[in-house]
Amino acid sequence: MSDDSLAKIVDSLVEERKSERKFKLLSRVFFVILLLIIFYLSLSNPMDDNIYQSEHTAVIKLDGVIASNGTINTETTLELIRKAFNNDLCKNIILKINSPGGSATQSKIIYDEILMFKKNTNKQIFSVIEDVGASGGYYIAASADKIFASNSSIVGSIGVRIDSLNFKSLFNKLGIKSQTISSGKDKLILDPFQDMTEEHKTHLTKLANSIHNEFISDIKISRDNLIKDDIAFSGLFWTGNEALGIGLIDEISSLYDVNRDYFNNSKLITYNKKPSIFDNIINSIVMNYMRNNIGLYY
Repeated sequence: MSDDSLAKIVDSLVEERKSERKFKLLSRVFFVILLLIIFYLSLSNPMDDNIYQSEHTAVIKLDGVIASNGTINTETTLELIRKAFNNDLCKNIILKINSPGGSATQSKIIYDEILMFKKNTNKQIFSVIEDVGASGGYYIAASADKIFASNSSIVGSIGVRIDSLNFKSLFNKLGIKSQTISSGKDKLILDPFQDMTEEHKTHLTKLANSIHNEFISDIKISRDNLIKDDIAFSGLFWTGNEALGIGLIDEISSLYDVNRDYFNNSKLITYNKKPSIFDNIINSIVMNYMRNNIGLYY
């Protein structure tokens, strides 16, 4: 090999190493910048106390899936509601709801706590359902003094579901066997790699019915027996106009109409905290799926 050829190879290797170092450096810089952005967003708090220093109606947005780590959860939601109830300049509260439901536990806790808040105040609290107020979303809405929705809103889905997939047939075709060691004969009740027994189906049905009955009882009490047909508790959902006929809502109206008709067009202040960028991404995916497939759950 000639000296020129060897020199070219060496130069090529040197350039390649330089390119690798540049790429690594740029990757690290990008990663650091990304971390700084995330850190800044996590510290930012859009709730400026100065905006609450005049009479107003609080708007609390409940937008998305209800879950302990979701955009609607007990910690954040109740903090905002407590802030509104404790502010003497806040004269009324509107829950602006756009939720297909989610955690039964989170929904029940929020519902119960709002009822407790209402016992110690003369403030009116109204629920306004926008796109969807279903299952857990409707559960929370029912804690208000009145429920409003648009003609095309989706309302209802008062029911409970327990999901379980079964991959047994697929794994058999692929020649794959699942091996699990467990204690307790019913520990694998929702094991996706074996068929569910009739005993387990009966147990899960009783479990779902128990939660459903509590759901129904709370709705009947909060709606003051305005619901005219037990079909409201079947798990079906309806348009706002149909929901009005059943007794699930009180009027067809929007947030702005409610403010004009009931609160003399008062100043509206949103009490929402800003969700994290990760919450926004996950919530957007789930909500889009719900809207496209109407796979509502409680």
